[in-house]
This record gives sequence, structure tokens and C-alpha cells, in this order.
Amino acid sequence: MPNALYTYVSDKDALLDAVLDDLLGDVVAQVGEAEPWREALIRILDASRRLLLDHPQLVPVFLSRPGLGRNAAILGETTFRLLRRAGLEGERAVEAFRVLLIYTLGFAAFQAPRRQADSAARTARGEAAFGSLPEDAFPEMRRVARYLAMHPSDENFQTGLRWLLDGMTSVKGGT
Repeated sequence: MPNALYTYVSDKDALLDAVLDDLLGDVVAQVGEAEPWREALIRILDASRRLLLDHPQLVPVFLSRPGLGRNAAILGETTFRLLRRAGLEGERAVEAFRVLLIYTLGFAAFQAPRRQADSAARTARGEAAFGSLPEDAFPEMRRVARYLAMHPSDENFQTGLRWLLDGMTSVKGGT
């Protein structure tokens, strides 16, 4: 019976790719190209991050595999159309795409373990650790200890994403 699955997919990698692409269908459902490019990109990237937060065990899998399925292609095409509307084309659009993808995946990977039930205790331990650094050597770290220890929020993600989009669209031409 287990081999019956391989009637539909060639191997374990193909099965994993199909599962990941199926999950990306939930993100495709969030796509709204009729809205302004910035809001549409934020919606797509936030939906991607939320997908990873709902399935944190898949973060390393998404990081290690190229998205080659139909839903991944739809998301890529949509993203490149939105980047074109933002004034980014060709190599610059690919650079922007990679930065946005890395930011989104990285934020999800950073945020996922901090959403655990013991987040209050974890925050308290972090604040105590940063706050106990020698003040003469680490005055800035001590000043922001409370914020460093806090669980990264949805708002933190969206703020950083807006900063990235602002920077990408403010630089015209090459580097």
C-alpha cells in the first residue's frame, strides 16, 4: 500500500515539493494585484510568513528547496509584476525578490520558536541577561535590553518590510 503513493509522484522529493506547493496555494489565495503594489506585496509576504508560522517545522524545508510548482510560479510571477509596478525590473527585480524572500523566511525562522507557550519566561530571561551586561562596556545593549528580549511581532515584520520596500524603491539604477 505505501508504494501506491509513488503511482502519483516519482519519489520522496517530488512528494515533498507537491506538499509545499499545495501549502503555497493558501498564499496564492491572498493575492490581490488590483490593490497598490506595496500593499499587495506586503499581503503576499505576510501570508507567506504566517504559513511558515503555522507550520514551523517546514521553515528549513522551504529554505532548502526551490519553489518550482504551479503555486510557487504564480507567486513569483505576481511578485515580479508588482515589483515592475514599483519601478524594479530585470536584475534589480531579482535582487529585490531575493531580499524580500530572505527577509520573510528569516523573520519566520526567527519568530517561530519565540511563539512558544513560555514566551513570557523567555522574555524575562533575555531581559535579565542583556540587562546584566557590564554597563561601561555595553551601555547601548543595556538601554535596549527590554526591547531586545521582546518576542518579534507581526508589526515588527511589517515595519521591517516597509523599510525594505522604501529602500528598494528609493534607489534607481545599479548599486
